Amino acid sequence: MKFKDLIFMAIRNLKTRKLRTFLTVLGVIIGATSVVVMISVGIGYKKSMVDAFASMGSLTTMEIRKDYYDEETQMQGTGEKKLNDVAVKEIEKTSHVIGVMPIYLGNVSLQSGKYANEYIQLRAMPPDLMDQFGYKLGEGRFLQNSDMSGGVVLGSEVTKEFYDPKKPNVRFGMEDKVKPFESRISITSIQKESNDRGGGGYNYNENESSYDERIKVVGTLEDNPNDWENSRTIFMTIGYMKKIMKNFDQSKGTKTKFGDYNSIVIKVDDLKNMTKVQEDLKAIGYHAVNYLAEYVNQMSKQLAVAQAVLGAIGAISFLVASIGITNTMIMSIYERTKEIGVMKVIGASIKDIEKLFLVEAGFIGFFGGVLGTIISFLLSIILNILGKGFLMSQMPQDTMTSPKLSVIPIWLVILSIVLSTVIGVISGYLPARRAMKLSAIDAIRSE
Repeated sequence: MKFKDLIFMAIRNLKTRKLRTFLTVLGVIIGATSVVVMISVGIGYKKSMVDAFASMGSLTTMEIRKDYYDEETQMQGTGEKKLNDVAVKEIEKTSHVIGVMPIYLGNVSLQSGKYANEYIQLRAMPPDLMDQFGYKLGEGRFLQNSDMSGGVVLGSEVTKEFYDPKKPNVRFGMEDKVKPFESRISITSIQKESNDRGGGGYNYNENESSYDERIKVVGTLEDNPNDWENSRTIFMTIGYMKKIMKNFDQSKGTKTKFGDYNSIVIKVDDLKNMTKVQEDLKAIGYHAVNYLAEYVNQMSKQLAVAQAVLGAIGAISFLVASIGITNTMIMSIYERTKEIGVMKVIGASIKDIEKLFLVEAGFIGFFGGVLGTIISFLLSIILNILGKGFLMSQMPQDTMTSPKLSVIPIWLVILSIVLSTVIGVISGYLPARRAMKLSAIDAIRSE
């Protein structure tokens, strides 16, 4: 018997008993909908959480500092290894590390006409790495090799926080006074963070400098109020920082030592590998941290447990549906005993009979999976509308504009339909075997 004939006969048989078929398919619909919706809630909540925290900083970067706070011991720790070029090369060899950025830290004071902005954080780094490390460009471009002797990138809030020193209490309505690419902006003071005082101090000079370094703004970061640190930072190449510091020292009669880097930032290929990289670096003497990523990993583990529980609840619905399919197919055998006998007498093989019942059971599962998936999408839309307020209350403030409680990826759709079909076929296996073993003579003689 050809396969298309089996399909035709299976559909015809299912249509003959519409009510029973509908009730059996309904069981599969409930099972498929339960599994898809419950898994989609876990996926949606996790995605919303990751997106929210990702807006506050990169989740695939870690920072190594000479001095750090150890969460395990609740004490201040001190790294044994120096953060120099040797360390950079050693870290680059670590598995899953795709980028290493050594950084000098400091702060600067800026002046633009009569407006000033003091003690802005400074990060000096090698060129051509900002894009790789997840910085989001607003206007202009990132740092390049051509900026080794000039050119800076400003955080989105830097020019918005200029004020008139003669009116220090007037801080509002100043956003448009200084424009990044149009206004003349100069560095009037610069300090490098010291490595000799816990990594958190600065080499301050007692007297104000008369040195004035006009800067060229080549780019600004994307406006992101949640990324507080980078939005209030000025970025330049290490070469340009050394040039400014040299000129500044000459005007002050001081000498700044660079030596070891203040920190080394690492780019990891995937969030799931963060823990392994952290452990590998710790084994060779470096303490790398990303508190956002660690929090997300902890939350992901908790969500995985909750998702497994939700999936198990949905699986119970599938189990009930499979029992319903088995019962329907057994009843169908009793009602079609004579038909089975006639099929055997006219030459149908026992394999054809088995395939017929398996195809019928598979169709019940398939139709139930398709309809269940469609209903799941409708329920997902409703959940996202009703759950938006809940998600907004759970996530960090202003990190999301349109969070989703339920997300149904394409793989979940395929999994639902395939699983429903497979469960249908499995549920119809025993009834199909029973139909195979019926005696043709006894089947024809049955009433």
